[in-house]
Amino acid sequence: MALKSALSGGQNVSQPLAQPSGAVHEHWNLVADIGGTNTRLGVVTNGELTDLRKRPTGTLEDLLEAFHALRDEIGTNPQAVVAAGAGPVRNGTIRLTNANLDLSEAELAKATGASHTFVINDFTAAAWSVAEVTQKDVAVLQGHATPPAGTRLVVGPGTGLGVGALLFSEGHYHTVSGEGGHVGLYPRHRDEVDIFEAARGIAPECFFGDSLALEAEMFLSGTGLPILYQAIGLAAGHVQTPTRSAKDILRDARDHSDPVAVKAARMFNTHLGALMGDMAVTLMPAGGVFLVGGVAEKNRWLFGDEFREAFNGGGRFSELRRSLNLYVSEQAEFGIIGANNFCKNALMR
Repeated sequence: MALKSALSGGQNVSQPLAQPSGAVHEHWNLVADIGGTNTRLGVVTNGELTDLRKRPTGTLEDLLEAFHALRDEIGTNPQAVVAAGAGPVRNGTIRLTNANLDLSEAELAKATGASHTFVINDFTAAAWSVAEVTQKDVAVLQGHATPPAGTRLVVGPGTGLGVGALLFSEGHYHTVSGEGGHVGLYPRHRDEVDIFEAARGIAPECFFGDSLALEAEMFLSGTGLPILYQAIGLAAGHVQTPTRSAKDILRDARDHSDPVAVKAARMFNTHLGALMGDMAVTLMPAGGVFLVGGVAEKNRWLFGDEFREAFNGGGRFSELRRSLNLYVSEQAEFGIIGANNFCKNALMR
């Protein structure tokens, strides 16, 4: 109960009570959410999270030692290990781009003795985080109070812009992984053309040829928002626009203390809403569209009428977009929850 309370409150459980050796049932699973700085390790018994740890990610040796140490503390090998992180997965190895290291399923098996090991992309985990979502886990922006069963789309503006999906077929969910943050973003209004042009001088490699289209992640993320802020300042004729963090930009936008920040937040808001609506029409997620992650959680003020109008503004398909269920996921540690849901599904198969 203490762990569930901490998860629902968004707290980190970093110093739990140690389990006596062998105290956990032999059929336990270990799930991990690996970030560039910290890694969260979850102990799962009977399908439920019963313990959560936070450790510095460090080097590959540090990371594997964290897995091994937890296995030794429990006293038995986990049945399965699932490690989620940002980066591409190929042939049983994930390239953890934020941590700048490679992690393989074979190394996880060696470190833990697990019979089954999986490495998955962080937005595969994010998609799985909404597989068992209930009314208490979401804030409703539009649609049904309880997310219905069906294909689900997950979008998370964090350090980057993550997109994941669960396809619902024959009563089961199946993950679809991709790079949604790298689709093209274009000016929505004439006064945005100069802003996109200015961004070319900041991040020229992120534009699609000689067009005004750039990777969506370059504006719609914690990394991209400072680029958007600078581009708006340059387009407005400011010779020097300071480099500011996404957190500071959004704070000043909320307080209306900086006109450039206000415009940056508005563009972030409307472009994100429109992009999510476009992706929703492509996927037709009858089970809902979900915003996940810290930006959505900490800046709920952003996602009001203007965001919904952008999401629903689909020309002849506006009515269809208004019929879709739109939510903000309120699950803390959604990466751990998603890794656990993935694990349960993988073992059933």
